[in-house]
Amino acid sequence: MEGDERVAKILSFPVSSDGERVRLHQTLAGWVNSPLAWGIIGFLVGRAAIFGEIWPFGLAYVAAVRRLRPNQVYFPLLGAALGLTSILGFWLALPYYGTLAVVAFAPGEGKKWGMLYLACSVLSIKLFLHYLLHPVPMVFIVAITECVFAVFVYRMFYPALERYVTKQLGWAELYAFLIALALIISVSWNLGGFSLRLFLITMLVVLGARMGGLGITCVLGPALALLALLLGEPVEMVLYIVIASLLTGFFHKYSWGYYVGPFLALVFSVSGPADGETLSWLFMILTATWAARRLPQERLNLLARIVPGTEPFQQQNRGYDEHLKKVFDQKIDGYLTVFEELENNLLDNDNPLFHEQMHSMAELLKTMKASFAPQVAFTKELEEVILRHFSQVDFSHITVLPVLDGFEIYGACRESCSGKGFCREIARFASGTIDSQRYGVTSCNCRENQACGFRISPYPTYKVEIGKAKVASGEVSGDNQVTFEVASSKVAIVLSDGMGVGLRAHTESNVTLRLLERMIKAGYDLATSVSLINRLLMLRNEDDMFVTIDLVVVDLFSGQLEFVKIGAAPSFIKRGREVEIVYNHTLPVGVLSQVDIESDRRMLKEGEVLVMTTDGILDAQRNVTRKDEWMCWNLRRLQESDDMSVMAETILTESIELAGGRIDDDMMVVVARLVRADAEELPSYRRVQSGAL
Repeated sequence: MEGDERVAKILSFPVSSDGERVRLHQTLAGWVNSPLAWGIIGFLVGRAAIFGEIWPFGLAYVAAVRRLRPNQVYFPLLGAALGLTSILGFWLALPYYGTLAVVAFAPGEGKKWGMLYLACSVLSIKLFLHYLLHPVPMVFIVAITECVFAVFVYRMFYPALERYVTKQLGWAELYAFLIALALIISVSWNLGGFSLRLFLITMLVVLGARMGGLGITCVLGPALALLALLLGEPVEMVLYIVIASLLTGFFHKYSWGYYVGPFLALVFSVSGPADGETLSWLFMILTATWAARRLPQERLNLLARIVPGTEPFQQQNRGYDEHLKKVFDQKIDGYLTVFEELENNLLDNDNPLFHEQMHSMAELLKTMKASFAPQVAFTKELEEVILRHFSQVDFSHITVLPVLDGFEIYGACRESCSGKGFCREIARFASGTIDSQRYGVTSCNCRENQACGFRISPYPTYKVEIGKAKVASGEVSGDNQVTFEVASSKVAIVLSDGMGVGLRAHTESNVTLRLLERMIKAGYDLATSVSLINRLLMLRNEDDMFVTIDLVVVDLFSGQLEFVKIGAAPSFIKRGREVEIVYNHTLPVGVLSQVDIESDRRMLKEGEVLVMTTDGILDAQRNVTRKDEWMCWNLRRLQESDDMSVMAETILTESIELAGGRIDDDMMVVVARLVRADAEELPSYRRVQSGAL
């Protein structure tokens, strides 16, 4: 659902910089999406018959539209009913009205329900009404045949319409093919030797040859020939279609082959001397070939990416397979690190509670099982947008993967771009197309005389500068901190304070941080991660031992902070002379068998400072009751510095001085600030950096 919501944010884009073409594109798009256009298609397919006795096309069309666009089925239903009535008359079309009513208004969703209602209504309602009008045994044979053809046509209509409804790759070209098919099966008139059906079939054969050569035409041609035979066309036309498809596909590498193939097919299929009708056919075939040759190749390349057997289809699938494997590898690696960490910490445990806690491991395995089949949704809508906008670029494949903070775009050109930087243009286009995000090229391999490959990822508006300082009351500090990327535009900062001081406290807080980082990177939600760590600490320790978790996730696009504090000290946001406090309301990890997680969201603007501390900092002022208010007063008068490490050291030093130089507990301070991601390019932002992510 998240991927769908993000796709819904895609803005419309022009197909050309020319204003007239933009307006034409918008006009055509509005017409294609209008209910009237779908009603006209329903009228055309409603008129189409097989053997002049069977009318399955209108039924299958309405059934497919109902399952995909239930709120817009009325015009297709009316169109199909009018088409049947225009051919059969009211009384003979009456059995079909009953079937149309069932497939258009029956409940249920999905492809299987539509096919079930279609088959049952043809074999029951349509058969019953037809038998009442014509009580002859032949009605049963017609009904069975009509049911078979209706289901077959439905299985072809449904995926084509589904691709259109979801605006997937090549949907516009597929819609044009649907219009051509509707005209082929419905319009049978022949005027002065000119047959619209033969004209359109020849165009489709030539377009198939341009798209995929012989591999496509040897399938497309016989299929169209069979359709022409079922529609009652003469044997000469059927023979012409088969021969033309084979010859045109064979000669497709030559520009003259598109004309020679249909011409030779006409010579081989027409018997006897040439007459006026033969010359009309020749003129019509050459005209259809010329029209098919005028269609831009980039439009065919889009369609070829969804047609099995073509080279673009195979390249696109290889791109999917490559990146799907990468996703699985990352998932598996993440889970392996979690298990390695668990193994290291439970290896020598002989606590009898271990066996009672095995159900928690079962929960972990269930999460893994679900995640090993990740919802990797290749956003074909965005692939369509990119390929159509950059139609002049010869891509071998474009793959768009939804990630936590947007999309990752993988692609490659068939040849070297010679430094033209198409990948940077795509990144700029994505930045203006996908709402509220910027994109940049994170990797590319543009080399001379080689194919160019690239990866484009979200490019955050900000980065976070981090400084930290700590001191131990003993030889080893029990306070630990880690910073890591959750996604390309999200950074997690985590502090953990182990109970007490010394090696034991250090070990427990360090285990907590390592396991939490690995689990979050592997894709576990925070509640599952903290619950597992809590159970792990209870298993590892025979006596009471707990740690705090102070986590904040920084969104580098918006500056939003998401805090999760479990037994941790308050955090502070310094906004100039104002200081905001973020409190904790939960017990540390390892105290209770269940941990309640409460998140808190705040905004951090550019230049503002986030201060995170362990309780040793606040406890330095022993005689003050409201230690958080004392910290606010201290931060208000704190002199800000360009170096976050200097600020952290200043806060730590002042706390030690207020404690009279005594260090009774481990102390740690982490200071973070948002700066522009392009700070180095702006003189006013050039500063000393410490630990920038």
